[in-house]
Amino acid sequence: MALATYLTRYTLIAILGREVPPLLRRWLRHVPVAVLAALVAPAALAPQGRLEIGLHAWAVLAGAAVAWRTRSVLWTIVGGVGAFWLLRMVGALPVE
Repeated sequence: MALATYLTRYTLIAILGREVPPLLRRWLRHVPVAVLAALVAPAALAPQGRLEIGLHAWAVLAGAAVAWRTRSVLWTIVGGVGAFWLLRMVGALPVE
């Protein structure tokens, strides 16, 4: 897997040279956010394979609001986890 990862990265660098076109650079800035959303959303919103609006979904919504406001990964995580624990402590929503 390390070799496959290395080859895919090297191929892109070899084709483009040292200069990355501005359009590609702008597009690549969105990749980490898209990957994180693709990993988190299914686990939080559909843990049993169907949509469930519960504690995890509200925590994700709180984290998304923090992310939109701060543009900080650290504060997004703190906000989402904080909302989860706060809602869990007050017993507002049952844990699935």
